[in-house]
Amino acid sequence: MSRNVTGEGSVYQRKDGRWVAAAYVPVVGGGVRRQAVYAKTRAEANTKLRELVERAEKNIPVAPANLTVADFLAEWLAHVKRHVRATTWIAYEGNVRLHLAPRIGKKKLTRLGVRDVRLMVDGLRSDGVGQRTIQYAHATLRAALEHAYREELVTRNVAKLVQVERPVVKPKEPLSVEEARQLLDATTDDPRHALWVLLVMLGLRRSELCGLRWEHVDFAGRTLRVCQTVQRIDGRLQVLGTKTRRSNRTVPLPARALHALAEHHRRVQELHGEPGRPWRPDNYVFGHRHGTALEPRTVTKLWNDLCAEHGLRVVPLHGLRHTCVSLLLALGVHPRIVMEIVGHSAMEMTMNVYGHVNLENQRAALDHLDEQLS
Repeated sequence: MSRNVTGEGSVYQRKDGRWVAAAYVPVVGGGVRRQAVYAKTRAEANTKLRELVERAEKNIPVAPANLTVADFLAEWLAHVKRHVRATTWIAYEGNVRLHLAPRIGKKKLTRLGVRDVRLMVDGLRSDGVGQRTIQYAHATLRAALEHAYREELVTRNVAKLVQVERPVVKPKEPLSVEEARQLLDATTDDPRHALWVLLVMLGLRRSELCGLRWEHVDFAGRTLRVCQTVQRIDGRLQVLGTKTRRSNRTVPLPARALHALAEHHRRVQELHGEPGRPWRPDNYVFGHRHGTALEPRTVTKLWNDLCAEHGLRVVPLHGLRHTCVSLLLALGVHPRIVMEIVGHSAMEMTMNVYGHVNLENQRAALDHLDEQLS
């Protein structure tokens, strides 16, 4: 066994043949402790010892020896709850509880390696967990370990070194002009006709639609202000801010949307108002009589029922937002303007994710080229 001068650490060989490098290093929260690392050769052990000594000289703390991945993830969830959107935190918590803690929670944080993460991903796949869920679980671990890296609890983010296959998403074609017109014609007598008009023409998100109040509608100025959302969090409906800063926006109301909202307001007054006591102007546009907001999941159910009743092509409710973007781009509207209307945070989202180009748009473009060349 070979030992260095006191304070410089030591390198020695165990009876099983493994080499050990050990030194005193600072600990998160104060104090020092003796940290031991293992190596296959003396040269490797000397290299690791130099790394330990350098950490001590730079006063870079190490994680507590008994800190497990599960304990750290619980601590991280408590911290990050103040810094992310409520829906994001719920997704994080679900991934930790259902996928991360049961599989790697007992591992020591400092001992978590690339292979451990890779085996976790393989195990999820073997158990039939969907590729999208695996991707989200891995992303949650990656975010948590990045936080651990910034706090100098770990020397690297091992989750970044594990590749996870991206799920193959089969994009559903948004509604065409004819299908969108069919939808609006089919709902002309629907009490919620204005709801479908706003989804198709303004591309509102479901949560934005549910959070819309009459005070956000300026009939004189012909504008609509999107400044809040309604979502179900922890089992109850909550009023939250918009998804991003750019999602907080004011958009002009085209004539059809303005007329639909005016008619909806008149109908609501007749149904819920009383002589001398009109319907309160601060209530939700599409809420219930007793003043509560419309449940976001109810909007999805209304859409599915509407498709079945009128024989409309079934696309996800979010496909109406895609429809709005695609139709505006097909009309030649500048992507920047489309981006502002629907509240995207980046133009790449408008063009690459939502800017669907269907076969008819391609045919029209090529026919126009043919005319120019003929």
